[in-house]
Amino acid sequence: MSRQSSSPALAATVLLLLACFQTVSAHFSIVYPAWRGNTLLPDKQWDYPCGGQRVTTNRTKWPIDGGALSIIPGWNAGHPTSFWYINMGFGTTPPNMTNIIQPVFQITGPSKDPFPGHFCLPDLPLPKNASVQVGDNATLQVIQVALHGASLYNCADITFVERGQEDPMPEGMCSNSSTIGFNLVYSTTSDSLRAMVVPSLFTIFALVVAVGNWVL
Repeated sequence: MSRQSSSPALAATVLLLLACFQTVSAHFSIVYPAWRGNTLLPDKQWDYPCGGQRVTTNRTKWPIDGGALSIIPGWNAGHPTSFWYINMGFGTTPPNMTNIIQPVFQITGPSKDPFPGHFCLPDLPLPKNASVQVGDNATLQVIQVALHGASLYNCADITFVERGQEDPMPEGMCSNSSTIGFNLVYSTTSDSLRAMVVPSLFTIFALVVAVGNWVL
């Protein structure tokens, strides 16, 4: 992924997001690809599927074989960890966002208070069995799930281009802040839990295994 300097518009967007972070107990923002709109003020991130934002014509050129995603997580007080889901919808106005790009993962922060910092997934793949062409449109959907179960939504509209023709990442934003840790998430079954609830039900619960500060 090219690490060129960002355009003035993208640089201004980053400065605006940082300013919002100072004044709001924010949830999260997408730095790259550019999000549909500022959902921090007013707080619209509870609205499915894209934080109350409609499709934008200000699309980011994104590599046809997959590209980077940069996020400022922003925390509400009392929620030092959260789960993340990254999906894609195809077309100018996607009918759904059910195509998984990245399996669920967890990030952890340094405290229960809101904190600055960002993380980057530098080389996200396309969803399995995706078939796209240069010039096709799509939307990235990012979901943050807090410990209490509330889901927050943001989206970024993209247009696929040949690798090397993508819009540049804002300088310094495809890195991981040292205060943010990553955990893997997987599922298993429990016969004892199944027996405690209803014998005929198949119960699946998530286990989180810490792997330290995983640098992508």
